[in-house]
Parts: sequence; C-alpha cells; structure tokens
Amino acid sequence: MDPKWKKWAIGGGLLAGLALVGGARYLIRERATPEPPFAPVEEDGPFALRDYGSMWVAQTSVAGERRPAIRAGFKTLADYIFARSHDGDEVPMTVPVMQEEGEASTWTVRFVMPEDYARADLPDPPAGVTLEQLPPRRVAVIEFDGRPEDVDFDVEEAHLTEWIAAKGFKPTGAPMVHAFYNSPAMPGPLRRNELWIEVER
Repeated sequence: MDPKWKKWAIGGGLLAGLALVGGARYLIRERATPEPPFAPVEEDGPFALRDYGSMWVAQTSVAGERRPAIRAGFKTLADYIFARSHDGDEVPMTVPVMQEEGEASTWTVRFVMPEDYARADLPDPPAGVTLEQLPPRRVAVIEFDGRPEDVDFDVEEAHLTEWIAAKGFKPTGAPMVHAFYNSPAMPGPLRRNELWIEVER
C-alpha cells in the first residue's frame, strides 16, 4: 500500500475508534441519567405494569401540534432547570420528559424533579412554569425505539390498549403520557420511548 494511503487508512481507523468510544460513553452517560423510582408489577416483552410514587414536576402548557409543542415546552423547562430564566441554582436533569394532551390541542410538557428534592429545594419558577406534585399511580407501559418524528404513536397506543384489555386492566381515564428518555443526538435505534396509560390498582 502506498505510504500516503496507509497513513490515511490508519488515521481513519483511529477516528472511527475514537467515535465508537465517544459514542459508547455518551450512551452510558445518557442511560445513567436518573429517573423516578418505580416498583415493577409485571413485565411482558415491550409491555410493563409499574407503580410510581408521588413526584414533583416542573410543567408548562403549549398550544399546537405535538412536535412543535414539545420543542417549545422543552426549551421553557430547560431554561428553568438550568437557571436561565430565574435567579437561583440549577436543578439536575432527569428523565423522562413527559408530554400529555389536554383540551383544545394544548400539550402539557413536564420535567421530573430529582427524587431527593422537596418543594422547598426547588427554585421558584418563572411565569409560564408551575411546580406540581403528582400523586402515586399505576401505569401500563409500552416501550419502543425510534426518533419521535418517525414513530407512529397511534400504532403504539393501539398495541398498548390491546394489551391492557387482554390483561383485564381498567384505565382510569387520565390522559396518556408520552415519555422520552434521550437527547436529540441519540440515534433512533438506541432511543427509549414509552407510552403510559394509568390503570386502576
């Protein structure tokens, strides 16, 4: 092999190796992001039944279609936890970012606050952001990968509702939750997305 091309090949191999190492570290770091604790009740392939305790969330409401709404809501909440929209300390990032549809095409976007934070530990929110303590609940879950813009959420919801019916669970009627666990930089096949439907205990 020509020495020049050999040098390029070695350099390309080193860059590819560094990219793989960097990607692996990024994936490990994302998977280590804290999430609210839950008690697993049942697991069945991509489906699960979980019991969550109460949790504090920061939330904001955005009108419009789902994708633009979550982008706008994410920015508003990120400005809050990273102390860009208030005086005070930052709040550690957790997952998932939750989104649920309300009336008149309004979407509520939520960041879960760290497990060991009480209301007194949280900075006062700016206009447009509220803090709420969600009550304990049992949720039926379906997990799937893919970039949110490429996922057919209607199909995933249909799979989840069929599983709920087959198991004999009774939905409470609470809005379905879209739960996203990864940053936009994560490739679709490595992403973790979920839909939650609250069911009676």
